[in-house]
Amino acid sequence: MKSITPIRELTATARAGLSGCWGRSIGVMLVYFLLLSGSSQVPFAGGVLQLIFTAPLVVGLNLYFLQTIRKGSNPFALLFGGFDRFGTAWCAHMLVVLIIFAWMIPFVVVGGAAAFFVHPDPAVFPGYTMTALYVLIGLLAAVVLIPVQMRYALVLYVVADDSSARAVQSIQRSAALMKGNYWRLALLWLRFVGWQVLAVLTLGIGFLWVVPYMSAATAAFYDDLTRNG
Repeated sequence: MKSITPIRELTATARAGLSGCWGRSIGVMLVYFLLLSGSSQVPFAGGVLQLIFTAPLVVGLNLYFLQTIRKGSNPFALLFGGFDRFGTAWCAHMLVVLIIFAWMIPFVVVGGAAAFFVHPDPAVFPGYTMTALYVLIGLLAAVVLIPVQMRYALVLYVVADDSSARAVQSIQRSAALMKGNYWRLALLWLRFVGWQVLAVLTLGIGFLWVVPYMSAATAAFYDDLTRNG
């Protein structure tokens, strides 16, 4: 069902939820980033550890911010709540990755074919023409892949919110919730671009507030869809 709640109300809900718990929310976000970045630095196993831990940590983060905007109990430990749903979280995440990769394959094949078959002589096929071809392929890929990514943007929110949902059910539920709402989520995220620019001007310190705010607003977007869907 398409949401009709104004975006300003979603951001207001996020601010109201964060009121009184900004410090804890910033701490949750810092620990989340430190765990992911730290796991990636482990010699020889960083990539594997990050692959294992990303999905349950994202689910825990989503669980925390859903509780925050719903004014429920939101202890710091919720960040690790995703490990109680590890199997579902990991399977759902990997299925989404595979779906997106499957959509990418045609563009990779076309790009590779262009590089292989196009005549290498600049007099026959000028370099700028090849560049234009790759730009066109990239734009077409973006037109196709961005909606695909938006369709599954809420998968790990579903996993966080419904402990009975399995991986495939979470993917189907995200697709149903996002139907007709791609632009609304995009506009919600675009609303934070100005804040992100300001955060950069503060040498990144401002992201301590911007990232929790944006996470809470996205949780409010999901919550609004589930209540009105």
